[in-house]
Amino acid sequence: MKKITIGVIAVAIIGILGIVTYKNITARAASKSKSSQFSRSKASITNIKSTVSGSGSVLSAESDVIKSQYRDTVASVLVSKDQAVNAGDELVTFQNGSAPITAPYDGIISDVYVSPGDSINADQQLLNMFDNKNFYTVVSVDETDLPNLKVGQKADIKVNAFPDVKFTGTVKDISQQGEYTNGVSNFNVTISFDEIHDIKVGMSTEASIATASKENVLAVPIEAIKDSGDKKYVITSDEKGKTKFKEVKTGISNGTMVEIVSGLTEGEQVQLPQTQSTAQNSSNTNGRNGFRMMGNTGSGKQAQGGRQSK
Repeated sequence: MKKITIGVIAVAIIGILGIVTYKNITARAASKSKSSQFSRSKASITNIKSTVSGSGSVLSAESDVIKSQYRDTVASVLVSKDQAVNAGDELVTFQNGSAPITAPYDGIISDVYVSPGDSINADQQLLNMFDNKNFYTVVSVDETDLPNLKVGQKADIKVNAFPDVKFTGTVKDISQQGEYTNGVSNFNVTISFDEIHDIKVGMSTEASIATASKENVLAVPIEAIKDSGDKKYVITSDEKGKTKFKEVKTGISNGTMVEIVSGLTEGEQVQLPQTQSTAQNSSNTNGRNGFRMMGNTGSGKQAQGGRQSK
């Protein structure tokens, strides 16, 4: 009887120790999981440039359909498609005394519609040409960005055919009429190129228009900012892990960092929402270890760390 009683007591003690160990491991796993939902960043001094972006294509500043003025017969066509011409160059001459057609500006002949010997009528289309030295791009921007845009603002332009070349430009026009599609209104913004290098009409573009910039301002990652009505907050954290909500006033943003006008000082730590899979996996591993330790007690419950999305 004694041996049986001692055996029962021993099993009970082992069971109690297993339960205590399991609870401790579960608590540690939960703690790790909870802490893994956040990372920290310090409020720091940096430079911020706020931009508005859009995509479009390269267009020519001048594009013309050249037509005849009189009825006549073509004597000679002095140009061909894709040929470069200078302002004043003769393009087409006539047999019966009509003045020759000349290039109105430097450019490229894009199409030729007549041949020597053709009889033509007044106002008949003869050639197409475009200016190949003055290009612009038209990009589409969201209506919410429109209040930040002004004629004269500078832009960085990426021409997708030349990914390693940096092009710049200037906003020349902002459309006064938008296009409403799928619940959103977009407006066209015209940006002239400062230099064109080897780009061609029709190439695709992406433009980033600088709407504001500030140097040496206090800033935090934009995901640290929390909205509540018309107020904004951050969660600060000290060395002991104590957290506190702080109301802040924000300024310009570049989509990654946001200026803090008031409410924080340089070096203060703010919380960023984040889930770290490595910490989660560690929690699950601890849970499985706890299960194995309790296998002799008959418990089949496995500890698991919580998972939370951003």
